[in-house]
Amino acid sequence: MHLIWLAFCDELKRGFSMIVLTRCAQTAIVLAIVVAISSVITPTPAQANAGELIAAVLGVLFCLAVLAALVAILAFAILLIFKLGRVILRKLRGSNDDGSQTRFYDVASMILVMTVLGIASLEGVTNAFSFATRNSTTATRLINAPVEQVWDTMETATSPQFALPKFLQIFPQPVDVVIDQGTSLGALRQVAFRGREGAGDLTLRVVNRTDDRAVFAVLSDTSPIANWVSHRFITYHVNPVPNGTVLNVTLEFDRELAPSWFFTPLTNVAGYFAMDVLARDVKIRSENRL
Repeated sequence: MHLIWLAFCDELKRGFSMIVLTRCAQTAIVLAIVVAISSVITPTPAQANAGELIAAVLGVLFCLAVLAALVAILAFAILLIFKLGRVILRKLRGSNDDGSQTRFYDVASMILVMTVLGIASLEGVTNAFSFATRNSTTATRLINAPVEQVWDTMETATSPQFALPKFLQIFPQPVDVVIDQGTSLGALRQVAFRGREGAGDLTLRVVNRTDDRAVFAVLSDTSPIANWVSHRFITYHVNPVPNGTVLNVTLEFDRELAPSWFFTPLTNVAGYFAMDVLARDVKIRSENRL
């Protein structure tokens, strides 16, 4: 749009490429800040008891926040690369003339940027343009209680009696435990989720149970969070230590969104915080039972 505007104003003079890139970076950063703040302070449908229309609007707003963040990061990175390139050219030429004030430089710069963005936009469209989506994250807590007490606590799933991390509030959140059959082999656990994208349930079954491990496999996921990640397994692993029990909670999942450089760290961090909430809840309840 900045390029079209310069052409409309007949301002495509030598050096226009850096003007376009600078304006793109500035616009993208402002857009990301405005939309992200709007998304954060706007309540989710679960919080506002919003109807379908309002829920849809809030969902679109949140998606815009993510897109704005992506564009801002890309625009800033491209601008930084071009500025670094100019410095390198000056060093190689041994003068302050890096050739950036030529029409060839401007046209080549715009073609290069559009080519890179075009190729990058293909990620996730097909498997051939996708990076590995399989991820896992683990949260660890030391519990001042014996292993037996920890297992007894994990037989019942409850809503945490503490505030969730602020970071998790942008994602769909669990609101109820619909089915809870404990941690024995074959036991079912169904958790209801609600968020900007709607509502649904995550259903799990214990498929592996030993003295120190319980593995919940995901049977189905109709929750809004399935738009972000596809849950595979949640594993509780306990290890007795002299002063209590070390609890590891591991989430294995597939990332559903691209690009990977943005969503892999985001989903890993979100997964860690979510597993830490589960581990912290078990820790608090186990120690309170003593």
